[in-house]
Amino acid sequence: MKKLFVLYDDDCGLCDSMRDWMLRQKTSVEIELIASGSERAHAMFPNIESKDELVAITDEGEIHRGDGAFILCLHVLDAHRSWASRLSTPGLRPLAKLAFEMLSKNRKRISDLLALASDEIIAHELKRRAEGDKEVPVW
Repeated sequence: MKKLFVLYDDDCGLCDSMRDWMLRQKTSVEIELIASGSERAHAMFPNIESKDELVAITDEGEIHRGDGAFILCLHVLDAHRSWASRLSTPGLRPLAKLAFEMLSKNRKRISDLLALASDEIIAHELKRRAEGDKEVPVW
């Protein structure tokens, strides 16, 4: 594998933060992170629905979803490859799956708690408030 495409939820502050973190990591594989609902994602991968799910696609056409995509993403990051190997073992894989599912299902709430709203979400909420909606957003 020479390149990994990662489809992520760009409406999620936690997902945006993880994208930025991945791009700062040293890797021997080229990584392209693509917003899952974008025109680019639909053009490149028209048969893959992924809005609410992490999806990793190798340049060889292998598709990994959910915790499998998460472990593959860790594997291509040089400093985290050993964790990917450990999480892939029979003893830890069920725990990795459970942890990833919990994180994924609660990612919006975690984003709010950690104030990780994306610029687009903040702009939308500010515009909504300026137009008269007095409800205070939770970021």
